[in-house]
Amino acid sequence: MTYEDMFTKASERLSKAKVKDISEHIAVQFNVLGDGSGAFYAEIADGKINVQPYDYKDNDICVNIDSKELIAALENKTADALPFYGNDSKIAVLKPALASIPKARKKAEPKAAAPANKTAPKVSRKKTVK
Repeated sequence: MTYEDMFTKASERLSKAKVKDISEHIAVQFNVLGDGSGAFYAEIADGKINVQPYDYKDNDICVNIDSKELIAALENKTADALPFYGNDSKIAVLKPALASIPKARKKAEPKAAAPANKTAPKVSRKKTVK
């Protein structure tokens, strides 16, 4: 997995968090390890979430996690259990928002094609009258 793949998956999932009732500013720095390693942040302000692929130096909360664990938590509705470090009061506000991320739906497998009709088509034969 590349950084771009990891960031795309994480930002898609984080953008589904219900944050419209959060009036305070919360900046979360994600330091991702393993495949697709790198840093990105999620900022909650004015009831909106903004996820960007940059380092956020003045963050309130920091999460250090392996990329596979992060994506799994975001897809399986367990993001509120991530290893948070930082401002405890902001963590308390953030956890319910992350718990609101819906569980990822599994992509439906393509349906098998209908079996081919093995009977020969009927041919209409008209009797000719002489």
